[in-house]
Amino acid sequence: MKRHYCTYFDHVYLDRGLAMIRSLREVDPDAAIVVLCLTPAVHRVLSSLAEPGVRLIRLEQFEQDNPDLFAVKETRCLRDYYFTLTPSLVCSVLQGVQPGDFVTYLDADLMFYSDPGPIYEAMVDASVGLVGHRWHWWTKRLEKYGRFNVGWVSFRNDAIGLQAARWWRERCIEWCYGCVDGDLFADQKYLDHIYARFPRVVEITHPGTNVGPWNICREALRRGPDGSIVVGDGFRLIFFHFSGLKEIRPHVWLGSLPSYLGPFSSFVRREIFQPYIGLLGRIRDEQGGLPADPPPELIVYVPPRRWRRVLGPLIRGAHRWAGHYFHVKR
Repeated sequence: MKRHYCTYFDHVYLDRGLAMIRSLREVDPDAAIVVLCLTPAVHRVLSSLAEPGVRLIRLEQFEQDNPDLFAVKETRCLRDYYFTLTPSLVCSVLQGVQPGDFVTYLDADLMFYSDPGPIYEAMVDASVGLVGHRWHWWTKRLEKYGRFNVGWVSFRNDAIGLQAARWWRERCIEWCYGCVDGDLFADQKYLDHIYARFPRVVEITHPGTNVGPWNICREALRRGPDGSIVVGDGFRLIFFHFSGLKEIRPHVWLGSLPSYLGPFSSFVRREIFQPYIGLLGRIRDEQGGLPADPPPELIVYVPPRRWRRVLGPLIRGAHRWAGHYFHVKR
């Protein structure tokens, strides 16, 4: 069974996307990866690099092939349109793989540390594989955003997998916005419905999957006897999800979102975040910096001005306490 993956990103995330692709190919050398290039700059750079096992799709061509998807583009901000793309990309890639093969969507801000084989072992009798957030107790208030995380979602090319992926695609075209509305949130909370609605859907519970700021305090991370990073009772770290990581000014990075105030241990700072940020810097150096094209205009919520003076210092202080700031010397 060949492992197929798909992802998408714009040129603002080019360094992260390349880090994810290269780390995945290092632990899964035969992986076939489809990248939906959200901006021309991504297609231009990746075409010149010709990364092994990577196939590129231009957004314009993808929209021509999916007219019902393109028809809703004007009804959504760019961020929400990106969310809407996810299941359409999965369905498109599923059409070109062998029966029984899995297609897995990956967020671009993942980093792989060991072979994802244990995930596939857990899905041996499944048609769909989902990875839970495994919320830490102080992030459980965020359960309204979904039990499962969209960073890794797998569908097998069989009757149930195809039906579930198409159902997800249809629902996202109907409604896909980055806000909670009842039991809906973006492309993500539909995964809760897939888990309840379809047979042969499994939750991947391996502690080394989808480790991220929402569960970083659940179990300790450390080096194992062989030098690998292990989680909890000796489970190898498979992939880490760097959700919320952003460069707030040159060489200064913020390693979480205000909602995830779990403190980072010295090991997590030293062995997870600092090497990853360093890798992003090396990729930028390799490419002569990120493409100079204007960044896409994503709509980001800004707190009302009258609250900034109160909330700003509190949030910054909480991040300093939690060890979320990284100052990188270049």
